[in-house]
Amino acid sequence: MKKLLLLLAAVLLATPALLSQVPQFSANDFEGWIYTNPSTELNQSNILRNRIYLYTTSNGLQLTLTSPPFGCVGGQTIDIDVTWITDQWQTSGFNVSKVALTAAILDDDGVARDSVTYTPTSVSRTNQWRLSLPVPRGLRHARLRFASWKADVNSNGAVRQIVMTSTLRGDVNADNEITVADINTIIDLILGDVTDAALMQRADVNHDGEVTLADVNDVIDMMLW
Repeated sequence: MKKLLLLLAAVLLATPALLSQVPQFSANDFEGWIYTNPSTELNQSNILRNRIYLYTTSNGLQLTLTSPPFGCVGGQTIDIDVTWITDQWQTSGFNVSKVALTAAILDDDGVARDSVTYTPTSVSRTNQWRLSLPVPRGLRHARLRFASWKADVNSNGAVRQIVMTSTLRGDVNADNEITVADINTIIDLILGDVTDAALMQRADVNHDGEVTLADVNDVIDMMLW
């Protein structure tokens, strides 16, 4: 029995699909995320009350938000849609040049393997951004980390009240891998055998607004990458 349990544990640890899905973050979906502000608990109330924000504090602490680990086998790109809210954008001291959201992909050792930064030229109270982050070749599972490095100690330019969804481009069936199963799902959608809206969105791999054989070809290219 002990050997059986050890074998089962080894299988569970080795199966990428059992990791968290490509991460989402909101007041209803924050389990496993790490927020580096020790004075603010990561909970639904604090998220809704605009207490989760990213900037550098007066004592030099860089507030960041890091996702739980997720699988990314065969993936090349993670698409991240972010809705960001600020309550400072109309104040006299606000400086838009200090607003910049950086998303980084971390390996098992917590090392940033790549990153992307979005710097807007203008903002309003509610802002919607899309970031596309490359997945380093051979990376099987990772974490995402979000930071606002340019925001100053007064939280001028801080990124506040984040709602974030992300997808592994080409992972149509959302199992954390790019495989033949994703191709089969796209074909089912093309043939009209499946009409799920979320699947349709993920199946539009090349983001041209429709699901066609071009998306199948893109997934094949990813598998051969």
